[in-house]
Amino acid sequence: MKLVPTSECALRLIGSPLGQGMPQSELMLNRQSTGVIIDGAVLEVAIRWHDLLLVFVTDDIMHEDTLRIYLFDARLDLVDSAKLGWMYATGAFSLLELCPPNTVRFLFFGDTDWTLELFNTDVFAIPFISEPRGVSKPLRFHRRFQVTGDPKPEAPQSSVQKLMEAPAKSEDQSESLGGRDRVK
Repeated sequence: MKLVPTSECALRLIGSPLGQGMPQSELMLNRQSTGVIIDGAVLEVAIRWHDLLLVFVTDDIMHEDTLRIYLFDARLDLVDSAKLGWMYATGAFSLLELCPPNTVRFLFFGDTDWTLELFNTDVFAIPFISEPRGVSKPLRFHRRFQVTGDPKPEAPQSSVQKLMEAPAKSEDQSESLGGRDRVK
């Protein structure tokens, strides 16, 4: 299990992120076109595991970003995939660690440490029931990886609600404005 440098694996955006529909990109290997088109705009990380390529891609849509995970075989045929996200959930991908022989830990949304476990062969799965909240996979009865985590729901709040719930400050307490502490 090893990270693949961006010089070996990259994306070439082919669908405008500002246009209609999801952004799409072509998977590029060693700066060469592969003809493989996937949903997503930003390559977050690529990982080589045995003869498989695991790719993490985000859509680059503000306030509703989705993480897409693709697993390709040596011929670049799609072996498995998953999508993490839900309406109005904001996510920022961060790779925590590679845990050999077959596990990846990362952060994305829901204040959660997500874990992805890769399998050497197809493993039985019950669609819709086998996935944690916020994770969706194609309708299949097998998988080559499993994503686990327990995301916390992100309740939308208006600015007025946030201000009303904030505790009142006395005049001698300091407050933080614009990243700088000021004393009243």
